Amino acid sequence: MNKRIFVSLFAFILYVASYAAIGEWTLHSSYYAANSCQIIKDKIYVLSNGSLYSYNYQDSEIKTYDKINALSDTEISFISYCSKEDALVIIYKNANIDLLYYNDDVYNISDFKNSSILNKNINNINIIDDKAYISTNFGIVELDITKKEFKNTFTLNKKVFSSYLYNGYIYAGTEYGLYRGNTTDNLLDNSLWKKIEDYKVTDIQDYNGILYCIVENSGIYSMENDSLQLVNNNNKSLISNPKYLYRNEGKLYAGSSTEFVIVENKDKASKYTLDSNSLFILSNGNKLWNCKGNKGLVRCSIKNGKITEEQEPVIPNSPIRNYSEYMRFNGDKLLVAGGTLNPYDNKFYEGTLMTYDTKDNYWTNFQEEGIKESTAVRYSNMCCIAEDPNEQEHYFASSFGQGLYEFRSGEFVAQYDYQNTIIESVNNFRNYTRVPHIQYDKDGNLWIVNTGTKNIIKVLKNDGMWHSMYYNLIDKKPTVTDILFDSRGWLWVQSLQSPAGLFCAKLNNTPFDTSDDQTNAWFSKFTNQDGTSYELVNLYSMVEDRNGEIWLGTSNGLFVIKSPEKFFDDGIFTQIKIPRNDGSNLADYLLNGVYVQSICVDGANRKWIGTINNGLYLISEDGIETIHHFTTENSPLPSNTISSVAINNNSGEVFIGTPNGIVSFMSDATEPEEELVKSNVHAFPNPVKPSYSGDISIVGLTFDCDVKIVDGAGSLIFSGTSKGGEFIWDGKNTKGEKVASGVYYVLAADSNGKDGVATKIVVVR
Repeated sequence: MNKRIFVSLFAFILYVASYAAIGEWTLHSSYYAANSCQIIKDKIYVLSNGSLYSYNYQDSEIKTYDKINALSDTEISFISYCSKEDALVIIYKNANIDLLYYNDDVYNISDFKNSSILNKNINNINIIDDKAYISTNFGIVELDITKKEFKNTFTLNKKVFSSYLYNGYIYAGTEYGLYRGNTTDNLLDNSLWKKIEDYKVTDIQDYNGILYCIVENSGIYSMENDSLQLVNNNNKSLISNPKYLYRNEGKLYAGSSTEFVIVENKDKASKYTLDSNSLFILSNGNKLWNCKGNKGLVRCSIKNGKITEEQEPVIPNSPIRNYSEYMRFNGDKLLVAGGTLNPYDNKFYEGTLMTYDTKDNYWTNFQEEGIKESTAVRYSNMCCIAEDPNEQEHYFASSFGQGLYEFRSGEFVAQYDYQNTIIESVNNFRNYTRVPHIQYDKDGNLWIVNTGTKNIIKVLKNDGMWHSMYYNLIDKKPTVTDILFDSRGWLWVQSLQSPAGLFCAKLNNTPFDTSDDQTNAWFSKFTNQDGTSYELVNLYSMVEDRNGEIWLGTSNGLFVIKSPEKFFDDGIFTQIKIPRNDGSNLADYLLNGVYVQSICVDGANRKWIGTINNGLYLISEDGIETIHHFTTENSPLPSNTISSVAINNNSGEVFIGTPNGIVSFMSDATEPEEELVKSNVHAFPNPVKPSYSGDISIVGLTFDCDVKIVDGAGSLIFSGTSKGGEFIWDGKNTKGEKVASGVYYVLAADSNGKDGVATKIVVVR
């Protein structure tokens, strides 16, 4: 487990109350991988994993900035400081721009993002006075920070790595060499830009009347007589492979991952070797702020010719990465694994396992360092995680490549593959031991999907013994990715692709004896109730709802097995029809043709549908009504591609995993209780104070519970039906008016009218 110590005042980023308002969003961005920083007065602003936080080095306060509380977008590429305006210039991956001021005011400039320019890739930013020169794949964009508007766009038709204004010239380091243009010329005419060097210049800075440049894979060069000359120290390159260059406090600074150089003049420089990799070092008086990637922001100083760390790393408690391919809840604890199930895309996501305690609002990142060395195999593509129901903090996690891993309290215990268990490799190479999914059953047996092998399903039984299960219909299927035990005890098996398909077995209450199992055909083609057939390309997800229906997410849209008991006979996959209500008596299939990647069922039996490039849907229990459709345009979602969805049924909070990070939404449905018990039913907030304007939640109810709210005289104030185990009251009466101060009584009865309970809510206006 990550042993890093966090600054004590980081606690302020946690919720200040034990509940969140219905409809409230929370971003759970990763603030590891610090790669650059800027300073405004007493605040260090840190860019980390595409997200931003500030650290006040006077009082140790830390503050995170995101799309919910301040910023206009997600995925930050660059930050740079404009001293004239006291503003931090924030440039996003999509070319959106924010100006963040010291008092946390934000001004958004979206003209470049919304322009018709197709290739908006940004490679660098340099600020001279109050002008920002933004280097892009097509040329240079000049931004007037004071006027908050774009001044010029110089189309060079070349990829520009860096640009700079100096002595009446704009310099452009491009893929074809160093160019410059005289500002007295019409530089909108790209023929007036002249090439002066063949070097590939990646950063430019002036200092003491001399222009300095970083030449890729070489060193620092100075411009002399219109040509670049290597800056050396005792006939040696000043620094090897520098990555950044900046001027501050009367000195020039440059750095690589292992060296840091302070230049006082052309002939005098001091070089320091770093004891560990660094991405950026910012000088501030006699202090240095070192961005050390996953080791965070570290304050350092120079003592006796060495750079010495002076404090623990500054990192907000957060996920270690924005990976969230798989999420599931165990009580109030969110389990997260970040990897890929696509063996053909050549991606090897760093081994990423995390838990989030929703009660304490605290992320725990599992141990990573030393695992590769201990196992002699790559530690990557962790795609599933399960917690032992018989032992808290005892976890198994699976890798799509390296088999099965065991952890206790986040610390690595052991790795299992074909060398020490019955788990098989696709071709007897350790990096081809593919285990995309694991889960515990109600008896504490760990079921393992070992795809691409003869015996795809294996079990680590609760007595420590291993067991294999063979089904000829899935023998050696290459991408079996998931299994599901439904409420009948049936086993459903899903294959993602090549070929995509579905298989089911009735286990007849003998889960380890396949001889008496009843199995149906392998379905690689779905035929709906109207006789229309779909050849499956991808089968992404499957889930059982509270009525026993099996919902399936595919690249062809959404399908439902309405009556699994009949499925062995008819094999019908239902597509839900949405009436057009235009007098034509026609209807359309729900989400037809939409890539449905993830499905999760909430306490009210509604379905949360995660798609590829189409955002997140909340649909009603029967699918007829679309309650919400969230996208990046109308919500804080960091991406319209939804990798995974998990729901905390105790609180109703929905966690949404995307390629750009995790976000949560406080929904209005919780897990229903089996019976009404007075001690379980309570309202929050309670009392309702004058400063509170949100909804009031009553939880601990049964499914479809009838709820009435009455005043002290017994007059009806509000009524309705619970969603799952939760009922929401907006604090108003039947006329839509806010109720006065007083005591109000909640009268709840189950849907059969047999049991009832009462509780009270105190309202203070």
